[in-house]
Parts: sequence; structure tokens; C-alpha cells
Amino acid sequence: MLRNLIRIPALATLLTLSLAGTPAHATQADFEKHMARGVAALDADTPRAALEEFRAAQTEHPDDPETALYLAIALNRAGDPAAEAALKNALRSDPGNPRINLELGTHYYNRSMYDEAGDYFENLLAQNPDADLTSAARSYLANIRTQSSGKNWSASLTGGIQYDSNVPLSADGVQLPVGIDRRGDWRGVINLGLAAAPYRNNSTELAVSYGLYQTLHTNLSDFDLTQNSLDLTLREQFQPYLAGKVTLSGELIHLGGKQFDRSYSIAPAIILTLSDSATSTLEYRFREAYYENSGMFPTNSDREGIAHVITLGHQHKLSDTLNLRISYTFERELATTDSWSSRSHHGSAGIAIALPYKLLLDISADAVGRSYDAIQNDASEARSDTTLSAAASLTWQINETLAISGGYHYTDNSSTISGYEYRRSITSLMFQGRY
Repeated sequence: MLRNLIRIPALATLLTLSLAGTPAHATQADFEKHMARGVAALDADTPRAALEEFRAAQTEHPDDPETALYLAIALNRAGDPAAEAALKNALRSDPGNPRINLELGTHYYNRSMYDEAGDYFENLLAQNPDADLTSAARSYLANIRTQSSGKNWSASLTGGIQYDSNVPLSADGVQLPVGIDRRGDWRGVINLGLAAAPYRNNSTELAVSYGLYQTLHTNLSDFDLTQNSLDLTLREQFQPYLAGKVTLSGELIHLGGKQFDRSYSIAPAIILTLSDSATSTLEYRFREAYYENSGMFPTNSDREGIAHVITLGHQHKLSDTLNLRISYTFERELATTDSWSSRSHHGSAGIAIALPYKLLLDISADAVGRSYDAIQNDASEARSDTTLSAAASLTWQINETLAISGGYHYTDNSSTISGYEYRRSITSLMFQGRY
């Protein structure tokens, strides 16, 4: 964040404090210690620790204006709802203070209230502040102009080739389905993404997106996949650290040119910004799915039903070049046929590493355990699967619009029913353009 460019002038602060009159030397010493620790905590980007120190200092000097100012700054850095009132009180006491204007500007900027933020940054520049404050204010204003004039739509097109070692997901040693003469095959892949935000203000955004995913196999055309998806999302920023959204989704899948399934879902979510580098999301999704029978899948409709899905995800920027993501998902599927009803637990972890020469390395691993409610036909026990997978990709971002990516994905599925055990690897070379 830009605010990290601005360091609290600790030495000047302590000098100012040392000149203030106090009733007792011990009290003054404690006061200065709390202030020094608070300033150090702000510089270390630990605003919660700074809050404790400044509040302790305020008990020693309740009417000290500088203590009140630093307490307000710490509230703002911590994303506390009380920050706005505290900063405005400080500004009323000292309207020309450039630092208060900066903090109020960042407060509104982080809430996407760009008009209000711009006013405070302009006020700051009018005071002819030092070089650091001037640079920060101008950077924020430049970002605001970009936000205000930026387009409200985007488009991406990805295409490439893949080799899939096990297209029909068949078990080793098991005879392939009638009409299928191989497991592995080459295929072309096309993925189109369109997105737009028809409505957006300081705290609310309405967005719509459409996706088309198409595969074309060299030999196994019965497994050509066509997926159409449409999402409508309403997002509301309640506080700088708290947002909510709800997404309505529809999906239609064709396999080999024939309809395979269609589904509809609604997914409310809460997004918590823990710090500049950490975000957690809790989402619940209700999905209803309908499956079509075909010659290859004559009992596909037995899978029709609803699902309840809860996902807890966390993203953490460990450094400028390292990003971590982890998630856990619980899913309860209730199908019309009990043998297709199931419970699953899904854990996922991934790390993205920015390398020199505009390269991005992404590594991930997933583990899924799924147990079914009832015994399927001709089976001696209820089915239970454990799926382990790992993936790695290396992307070269040629420029802002073009990228090339190579990837490898491996899956190992073990099951209590031997016919559902399989291994699969997919090797990819993809080209992406976005605007």
C-alpha cells in the first residue's frame, strides 16, 4: 500500500512530547515509552499493537492533541470504524495538518469513496508538505484518476493444446466402454471470458460475467466438452475490512454435442480483509443440478438433486514475490438416488511465486475425500473415494495483454469400488490474451 511509504517521524514526535508539561517525571517517562512503542508499531505495520500503546499513553495525558492524532492514525491503519470520527475531530483541531488530510484521504480511498478521498489529498497538496507526503498524495490521486476513468468491462481469450492420459477416467485393467478405443488423446482448448460492471459507486458494484469453455479431441470426440456459464454478482463494501457479495450462477454442459447437465446456484459470501496482505472469504453455495441420460451415460439422471457447499478460503501475500492461498470446502450432495448422494471434504493449498523476466510459477495440491450414502448396483459396499492431485504451471507475461503458459496436472483417485479407481495426467501449452 502507498501508506507504507510514509513513516511516522518518531524523533520529531518524541521531541515535541518532551517539551510538553507533565505533573510527574515517572508519568512523563511512561507516557514517552508508550508513545515511542506506538510509533514503532505503526512503522512496523502492526496497528493493533500501536492502538494499545497510544491508549495507554492517553490515560497518562487525556487532553494531549498529538496523542489523539496518533490514536486516530492507528485506528485508521487498523481499519477500525471509529477512525473516521477520530480523524475528523483531529482535523477540526488542526485543519491545516497535512498528515491528518493524508490519513482521511487513505481512509476514504480504502472504502472506494474516491471523490471524498481526492478532496483530502488536494487539501494536503495545498499545504506544501514535505516530499514524502507530496509523493504519496500524488500517487493516490493518480490511482483515483485511473479508477474513475477505467473501463468497466474486460475480455480474455485463452487457447492451446493439451494431452490427457486418461480422457474417459477408466481404471487400469478395466475394459474401455464400447466405442472407446483409447485412454489418452490430444485436444485443443478454447476459453472465452467476458465481464462487465454495469453499475458501480463508492461501495456497491453490480457485475456480470460469461464464460465459454470448449475442448476438441483428436480422436475421442464423444468427450468434447462445451461449457457455458453466466454469473451475476452484487458486491457491497460495508467497512474497509468487511465486504459482502451474492452471486447467481447458471451453467450448461454438453458432452460430445449432447446435453450432459445444467445447474443453477446462489452463493452469498463474506469477505474479511485482515490486513493489506491477508484476505479471508466464507461462502455458502446452494446448487440445483439436472442431468440428461445418453447412450454413454444411460442412468445419468440418477444424479439429479441439490447440493449445499461451504467454502472457507484465505489468501496471504507473504512478500512482494510470494502469495499463498489455502481453502477448505465441505459439500453435501442430495441426489434423487441415494447411491449418488454424498458428503465430501476438500482441502487445497497453492503458492504463486513471481520470478525474474516476468515469469510466474504456480504450484498447488488438493485432497478430496468423498463418501456415498448407499450401495450402488452390483457393489458389495458403499462407495468411498480419495482423490489426490497436484499441479504446476509456469507463465510468461509477455506484456499487459499477452501471456504464454505451460502446465502439468496429475490426479490419483482411489476408491472402495475398483471400477472407479484411475490415474490421470494432463500436460498443457496455452496462449492467453486479455483486454
